[in-house]
Amino acid sequence: MEQRTKDQIHYLILKTHSLTGLIPVGAFLVVHFAINSLRTVGVWPYQLSIDIINNLPFLMVIEVGFILIPILFHSLVGFYIYFSGCSNPFRYNYPHNWMYTLQRLSGAVIFVFLIYHLATTVAPKIYYGNTQFEAAPFLISVMNQEFKSWDGRIIYVIGIVSATFHFAGGLWGFCISWGILIGRRAQTNAGYVFALFGLVLTVMGLATVVEFSLHPIGVEATQPG
Repeated sequence: MEQRTKDQIHYLILKTHSLTGLIPVGAFLVVHFAINSLRTVGVWPYQLSIDIINNLPFLMVIEVGFILIPILFHSLVGFYIYFSGCSNPFRYNYPHNWMYTLQRLSGAVIFVFLIYHLATTVAPKIYYGNTQFEAAPFLISVMNQEFKSWDGRIIYVIGIVSATFHFAGGLWGFCISWGILIGRRAQTNAGYVFALFGLVLTVMGLATVVEFSLHPIGVEATQPG
């Protein structure tokens, strides 16, 4: 009976881990990429979208309760799955085994990247006490600084590619584990669809990096005029 209870709890944790990868973590990733891609349209649309978000009511509750905690839970459970498993793709050279391994490795890369990303964007904003209405100019200034060097560009490219690969692969795995995709043909066809979706997200993310790298804009230009 005790073992059965442990198995049920383990099953529930794994299912919750899978679900949080879709909602809210995956949804946040798509929205985050979409907002940042507005930088390719112009500074003012990008600033306006950030100002709207940063002035939402109960923003701290939303960020901590619906973004930070789910990301932390998803990451920690992901590490547990990785270290408790034994995929060994070099010995068992199967596509699904490689996908499983790359999914876990990309998750680890994302975790490290998120620490760096938060340390360079959120932490300074809190430390210097930037007001909500200063959010867009501050973030544009930070991103301009990040993309001045190849180090910053490479770090963000690795983070973006890892995130889109992990999310697209996670969507595919979610649909299989939840019984949405049944049969090899359905799983294969869905794999192509999710790969295309991941490619679109990757292009959106990389386009933002290119825009910041080629066309840095001074903070004074971030105010409507």
